Amino acid sequence: MAGFGGNNSGPGNSVASGVIGAVIAGGGGISFNGSSLVQVPNSVTASWGTIGGGFLNVAAGDEAATVGGGLSNTASGLAFVGGGEGNNASFQHATVGGGFGNSASGESATVPGGDSNTASGSRSFAAGTGAVASSEGAFVWADDACCGAVNDTGVRTFTARASGGFTFYTSPTLSTGATLPAGSGSWASLSDRNVKANVMAVDGRTILERLASLPIATWNYTAQSDSVRHMGPMAQDFRAAFGLGEDERHISTVDSEGVALAAIQELYKLSQQQVEELTRQLHELQNQVARLTGTR
Repeated sequence: MAGFGGNNSGPGNSVASGVIGAVIAGGGGISFNGSSLVQVPNSVTASWGTIGGGFLNVAAGDEAATVGGGLSNTASGLAFVGGGEGNNASFQHATVGGGFGNSASGESATVPGGDSNTASGSRSFAAGTGAVASSEGAFVWADDACCGAVNDTGVRTFTARASGGFTFYTSPTLSTGATLPAGSGSWASLSDRNVKANVMAVDGRTILERLASLPIATWNYTAQSDSVRHMGPMAQDFRAAFGLGEDERHISTVDSEGVALAAIQELYKLSQQQVEELTRQLHELQNQVARLTGTR
């Protein structure tokens, strides 16, 4: 035993002199490095620090750092490392759950596991492989694809790389949702005939007339700068005109695209009718000219 209230159970383990309330529950020992036997101890230098087991782990800093186990992990300053290898939690309330080569160095930053992730922004989160959350409140997920680290895109942002694509399900049976396919730059809404019910044809003329009277304006969201402009109808007007969607505060892209396609189809029909009528009139005029000139 070394240090007041300390316990250095295990070969070579040590609790620094003067440290109070520290515990090393186990681990440490002797390892063969190819030519000789060497000690692989755990070490606590923080008061109330704890190491549950493993080898070459360090609980350091001012107080209450904890390493659950694993190999060559370091926790300091009210931080926690659960296990794994080569992980480091080095700021107040920072956490690394496990994995390999991860670092949580921001206040209350978190790396749950994975490989070579870094959460250095305060209250940031990094997970997967090579995720880097250096901004405050940033959330970064990175898959294990090639091509380097994935960095956050700013304060309080959500950034992710899933090179196989993204899928979000909105039903418990996984029957509805949206997908961002691999390599794509736009979301694909589920539109499979097999997941639809109560299918009814629409009156294109009515749709076109209602669309023609629908107010369209440019505007900005109140949460954005006045310089960021958008164009479109108000959800309340869209709902009143077409009765589509879940409520009167949102416009689904499926519905707006459907209205546009129905209107385009009706415009095509009208243009075809006009062409046919103009063609008929042209032929009639040609026949009249031919009769007057005696060319027929």
